[in-house]
Amino acid sequence: MFAQVINCPLRFILRESEVTQQVSLGDRVLKRRQALKITQQDLARALGVTPQHISLVEQNKVTPSLALLGGLATELGASVDYLVSGKEGIITDTIPAIKADKRLKIKAKKALIAMVEEFYAAGDTAPEAEVSSDDKTETVK
Repeated sequence: MFAQVINCPLRFILRESEVTQQVSLGDRVLKRRQALKITQQDLARALGVTPQHISLVEQNKVTPSLALLGGLATELGASVDYLVSGKEGIITDTIPAIKADKRLKIKAKKALIAMVEEFYAAGDTAPEAEVSSDDKTETVK
């Protein structure tokens, strides 16, 4: 609205750093894929698309469908929210992150997943425990 009042494009009002720091979905997919050392071919095979399609997504030439977006999030161990908005937060689904981590061996992945599933299954049935800090003690479930 401010841009309309002074009759100039919004891009001229934003500081240069605000414009150049914009990162797209394709950039986040590429960055995450490379961090996990997954090839476009491997990712495409896991998602049932062509490597060319993955390339087009990473170049922001196509927008992935909702189904593909969900698959990308799962395979890359990220949330859909992160891929779309770039907002990093607490990993809400740990198991896909464990599965996507190429640094872990199969045995370690299975052990971690079993531990996470056991932790989730315990839910509110876990016994109360006291947690102490320097100046107070709290009871947590």
